[in-house]
Amino acid sequence: MELQKYALTSFLWIALKLLKNFMKKIIGKNLSFFKDNQRPVEKVNWFEAMEYYRRIGKRLATEWEWEWAAGSGMTLKFYWGKGEPKLYGWFKKNSEKTTHPVGQKKHNFYGLFDMAGNVWEWTDSHRDATGGKVLRGGSWRNSMNAMQPSKWITSLPIYRFHYVGFRCVKI
Repeated sequence: MELQKYALTSFLWIALKLLKNFMKKIIGKNLSFFKDNQRPVEKVNWFEAMEYYRRIGKRLATEWEWEWAAGSGMTLKFYWGKGEPKLYGWFKKNSEKTTHPVGQKKHNFYGLFDMAGNVWEWTDSHRDATGGKVLRGGSWRNSMNAMQPSKWITSLPIYRFHYVGFRCVKI
């Protein structure tokens, strides 16, 4: 299992534009609150993310796969240790209340970008106690603490939020 990396190449920008166009085709319009094609897709519910994966032959990570990948296999509070969090993710204190183009912050030790902040990411896991699908990663509207790999929230899979997106698992 390997989560898709957001590399800083022209392919990345093309892929994001195609993803937004694909989501527009599935849903009938681009629902992202932040329309820039270099920003992560957001305002997509869990079912729409799953339909996208079904069509391209990929899948969502489980919450445990996501946590392992985000933390680079370590058990530190933050994968960057005691480094400056603003170098690694977009969160309430540095985001200016918006998402940002992917790949602008430092990657983790596995080479994955945007595993901390920017948008929460849907996982394929469900929590019976809360009755919702698990989201990981924190977002531009949360505190720095939400960017810990161990942090999670849940949501009913029917909801769309302008701070929730998704990422594929390479299989």
